Amino acid sequence: MATLYVSDLDGTLLLPNGTLGERTVAVVNALVEAGGLFTYATARGYESSARVTGALRLDLPVITYGGAVIVDPRTGRPRYGARVPVAAVEAMLSATEGASPVQPVVFANHDGRDRVCWLPEFSTPSVESYLSRRAPDPRFLPLTDWREIDWAEVFFYAVLGEQAPLRQLRDTLGAALEGCHVTLTEEIYAPGQYWLEVGSLDGTKAAALRTVAEAAGADRLVCFGDNLNDLPMFAVADESLAVANALDEVRRQASSVIGGNAEEGVATWLSANALP
Repeated sequence: MATLYVSDLDGTLLLPNGTLGERTVAVVNALVEAGGLFTYATARGYESSARVTGALRLDLPVITYGGAVIVDPRTGRPRYGARVPVAAVEAMLSATEGASPVQPVVFANHDGRDRVCWLPEFSTPSVESYLSRRAPDPRFLPLTDWREIDWAEVFFYAVLGEQAPLRQLRDTLGAALEGCHVTLTEEIYAPGQYWLEVGSLDGTKAAALRTVAEAAGADRLVCFGDNLNDLPMFAVADESLAVANALDEVRRQASSVIGGNAEEGVATWLSANALP
């Protein structure tokens, strides 16, 4: 029986400062070198995730943008598939136009590559905080008008701001989000700031995980996570493991709870249960 081990990054495999611990690097690389199957599934784009996972010698496809884009880590070549329904993009852009207290960051395929788009004219502290933590980034594409990109090429978007107006926006969009996977989560590295994340139902971590598992020849799935966007892959996993610092709902839905990310809980579990 071939087992595929899949871990979320932020809040799970990564330390609280957003880096990989030395033990994690050693254990994951030992697992891969022994012929084990390991990859990650993250809401980050590939450029961002590759920067923090560069010490890992991965050969299986990695899951990025919450499942919307699967990337070969050996070449960096993405495969674009899932797209957010245009109606969900259009409704969100209409609801956040002008000086709305919450503003979107839109991820779209543009000129043959993934781009991070926003309107600087209406940027908010939450958007600026997001951008500053990731700058410089070759994906950045500031716009003067949303019509500069093809809305049919949007594969993920996040509306950033405080929790209450984001909840109101989610409720306002209502039926326009049909066919979407929607989560409202707090930004791990900026407490008090929230993301309303929207992707396609075909672009969840679970959907991408099935594709990677089939390609790897895996017939058993073990997943690690901490946040709401990990629940879809928990639902399809044979064993789901929440780190101790995970949200309450994630811990409740997990098969088991393991050590927190500050203690490199994933590495500890893998060392005891996956290494030969």
